Amino acid sequence: MFAEEGNGLVKIEIGERRLSLNMDSDMVYYSLSDRTYRRTRMNDIIELRYIGGRRSARLLEEEEKAGIASAFYRDVEATSMQYPSLKRYVKDYSFLETRGKMLREIYGGKIPIVPPDRYFSLYIKISEGCPWNKCSFCNLYKDRKYMPLKIEKIKEEVDALKSFFRNSMPAMNGIFLGDANAVSMNFSELDEVLLYLGKEFRMPFYAFSDAFTTPLKNTDFERLHKLGMKRIYIGIESGNPDILRMLNKKMELDIAREFIEKIKEAGINVGLIVMSGFGEEHVESTVDFLGSMEYSKGDMVYISPVKEYGNFHEVLLANGIKDNREIAVKEYENIRNSLRSRLKIPVVVYSLDEAMY
Repeated sequence: MFAEEGNGLVKIEIGERRLSLNMDSDMVYYSLSDRTYRRTRMNDIIELRYIGGRRSARLLEEEEKAGIASAFYRDVEATSMQYPSLKRYVKDYSFLETRGKMLREIYGGKIPIVPPDRYFSLYIKISEGCPWNKCSFCNLYKDRKYMPLKIEKIKEEVDALKSFFRNSMPAMNGIFLGDANAVSMNFSELDEVLLYLGKEFRMPFYAFSDAFTTPLKNTDFERLHKLGMKRIYIGIESGNPDILRMLNKKMELDIAREFIEKIKEAGINVGLIVMSGFGEEHVESTVDFLGSMEYSKGDMVYISPVKEYGNFHEVLLANGIKDNREIAVKEYENIRNSLRSRLKIPVVVYSLDEAMY
């Protein structure tokens, strides 16, 4: 048995079991011999396993969540017999339910999605929704109108988050600026927000963008870099114009390339997101597009196997594409393997089944 606490986190080992929780008593990870459970900040619990050599993610039902949480805190309590200081972290599932509800109230609802390496960032909403919100494959923001938030509203949110994560803030690995395209807001307002957040937290910033609405904005990326912007995540989806039209992304690939290069010239890293599951021509053109640029340390490529939302099934059928998970996973492996031999940066999966905050 082993336990340590510090920097906002508690880590415990009991034989093959590995536990981690933050210093506000929230369960984070619970690893058993053949599976791992990750609790999102909104109190979903995802079971992660490898089946046939492939990673599988499953969202637990409410009854299952209660069982896993109970087992988790029993292990924390057992560990506290040897490490008495851990006794204060022993909670139950109702505690986690309450914490999830409180955080949803702070944000005004659930956070739709974050990149895989941002699960442990502090999410701060500085805008609501998505300024485009017309992609055929995405239903994440359909229920909300795009609206940059006023600085007064952001300050209220920050005060609430500081109170909520009172003891675990040191465990945060940066600030993710929500929602879908925070850098698309009026730049003078964005500048004011980042100046304020930089003084409050002194952590690097991360955000989503697109490569067709934001290039039209008067965004000073060199200034963003000076304010602390570390990486911008851009949904490219495909290097094939026909697929982009199907996805209803009004993006010209040449403009997208120039936009990416502009961000990188300012000293900001990029995280480029593409999809898999659209056929051989999509794979070839996407690999060619991603391989046509220079990258640096800190850049990443994410591949997201296609997942149905709303009427996207009908869109695929109308374009002669079968929505087949096995095909999507195989294409992911083809794109990844092709890029790994050409690029010197990480190429990783972006699973929508796991990309929950």
